[in-house]
Amino acid sequence: MTIPRIKTVTIDSHDEAVPVVRFRIVDIDGQPLHLAKDIAALMSLPLDEDGDYRLALDHFGISYRLSKVSDPHGEISGPVALITEHGFRQLKDAVIASRYSQPQGV
Repeated sequence: MTIPRIKTVTIDSHDEAVPVVRFRIVDIDGQPLHLAKDIAALMSLPLDEDGDYRLALDHFGISYRLSKVSDPHGEISGPVALITEHGFRQLKDAVIASRYSQPQGV
């Protein structure tokens, strides 16, 4: 079995007030998949005991795939939760909807 290698996408606004954002992606069978922990951390979702966000993904009904992954240095970690681009958009929409549906304090 081949373990997918992580590729990193970095977004730098070149403005010191705006932090650099990094997304890690793996390619499995021609499909790019995001490491869910990167996406969920940006959304401030609760972290599982094992350092992943599977409970948060389950809570919002987001499908994910578990896989071991390899970093650029060949170090293997996992299994980690991986989500599609569609899953990423679903998670974003669900998190926004849940935050706006909560009662606001006066």
